[in-house]
Amino acid sequence: MSPRVPFRRWLAASLIAVSLAAQSSAAAVGVVPNAVVPGSVDSVAPAAVALTAGLASLARRPAVAVPSVHPSAARTVPKPTTPKPTPKPAVAKPVAKPVAKPKPPSAATAFHGRNHVWIPALGINRSISFFPCSRSRPPDNYVYRWGCAGRNNVYLLGHAYSVFKPLHDAYVRGRLHKGMLVVYADGNGRVRSYRVSYWKVVSPVGADWAWAAQSRPSMTLQTCLGAQSQWRLIVRLVAV
Repeated sequence: MSPRVPFRRWLAASLIAVSLAAQSSAAAVGVVPNAVVPGSVDSVAPAAVALTAGLASLARRPAVAVPSVHPSAARTVPKPTTPKPTPKPAVAKPVAKPVAKPKPPSAATAFHGRNHVWIPALGINRSISFFPCSRSRPPDNYVYRWGCAGRNNVYLLGHAYSVFKPLHDAYVRGRLHKGMLVVYADGNGRVRSYRVSYWKVVSPVGADWAWAAQSRPSMTLQTCLGAQSQWRLIVRLVAV
């Protein structure tokens, strides 16, 4: 129930009681209104009037509602919430552009010289001496171009224990393969590339097919095989 209703009823009852008490006192003493007699009821009347005025001013004050203290009406304190982490902006990964592989340089631009041979896969980089067809003395420790070979056949020979050892070892270890590159510079500085076509192991007797003329620009490599150097490794290449 609201506390305003009992207060107003109490205030009205109090006003009525004070008024009645003042009237009763005046009638009992037979005092003329507005005549002031010391010690009479009229001396009490101002106090009654003041009390009445005070009560009236209290009546005009706005009533204050008493807050409820019922447990169910207790204020609920909200629980603190943990703020959600701000998501980091996604960073776009750079897209790697494909890099074009550089083309290998041609023999004319990568190799220069005169009377020279290069076999890059075998690490051979040798100057070339001339071996005349009329020479009877065995070859020395050089790479030779043999003068008995026919047309379109650049015939190079060398010892298996020295200048052509990488070629010998490549055959023995199975690293000799078709397409292997050989670059040759002639006496005029003209550079030409050759690639391995095939190879054979033959007796030194009856191998005239190896130094015979060819229908297309070709090259032949020769070195020894066997414990007594009794065999010949013949490698045939064609120009590219």
